[in-house]
Amino acid sequence: MSMLIKGSEQGQRYLSGGDMAKALGITRAAVWKYIEAIRKDGAEVVAAPRLGYRLADPEDVLMKGAVMPATQIIGGSYQYYGEIDSTNSEAKRRIRDGCQDGLVIIAENQTAGRGRMGRKWLSRPGKGLYFSVVLFPAYLPIDQAALLVPLTAVGVCRALEEFGIQVDLKWPNDLLYQGRKLGGILLEISGEADRVRYAILGIGINVNLAKEDVPPELADIVTSVAMIKGEEVGRRLLLEKILESLDSYYRRFSRGGSDTFINEYRSLCWTVGRSIRFEWQGKIWDGFAQGIEADGALRVQTENGDTLALRSGDVHCL
Repeated sequence: MSMLIKGSEQGQRYLSGGDMAKALGITRAAVWKYIEAIRKDGAEVVAAPRLGYRLADPEDVLMKGAVMPATQIIGGSYQYYGEIDSTNSEAKRRIRDGCQDGLVIIAENQTAGRGRMGRKWLSRPGKGLYFSVVLFPAYLPIDQAALLVPLTAVGVCRALEEFGIQVDLKWPNDLLYQGRKLGGILLEISGEADRVRYAILGIGINVNLAKEDVPPELADIVTSVAMIKGEEVGRRLLLEKILESLDSYYRRFSRGGSDTFINEYRSLCWTVGRSIRFEWQGKIWDGFAQGIEADGALRVQTENGDTLALRSGDVHCL
């Protein structure tokens, strides 16, 4: 796959089956079988007599061997699926079987993708980035595990900035552009009394969704990178930038704690400074979002003047 990527990125350059067989130490028949497997996974491979093969769109290929981020932890192990129930569910299965710290699981399509509180996540095959990252942060106290959500949000936000998109972060886990949802984060953890055993970061980003891909009931709620920019972007390049950004923030967090990113999150948090409605202790309250605490909680002044720290739940801006 990496050979095809390099060949395709050099001005429509083809790679012959013979050259690939020689470089890989396999037969030309084996090369053909690999090409067919790549096509079956959803990549379009162009074949030309006497020239060989090339990828039609190398910037959009997400298969193993194509995505090569410059990271130290996140993405060192990588698993691609054309279709799966949920990347977070697969992450749990991989953890049970034993997997590497920083494993990335990505799928073109999820049949049972989900967001927070069991909500269904809109997936369109080949149109978004739907992936999970497995982490084993043994150093992290269980009461600080929720910090992985704002860390991830800031990391994704900074990667999108490299594509010219300024994202707002809605507490606790939404990526917004001009009030519309561009992506979301789902954190699932398991731990002992005082330490995190594992953490799974589920990330979904609407990349090349077009208006016709969005159901009418979500037309005023959802947006995508392509809708914002007015053109499609290479998902592979965006994914590599996101993984590199997450890896950098995660490694700094492991050394220096939340001080390495929490002020960035505060400056990007769209919720702060707004009147909100939220659920707390089984009741619906109105209040004002005052700020973000050091542990990532939302500091809220209620309508009766009390101050409290929200650490989970739905928040709606009024």
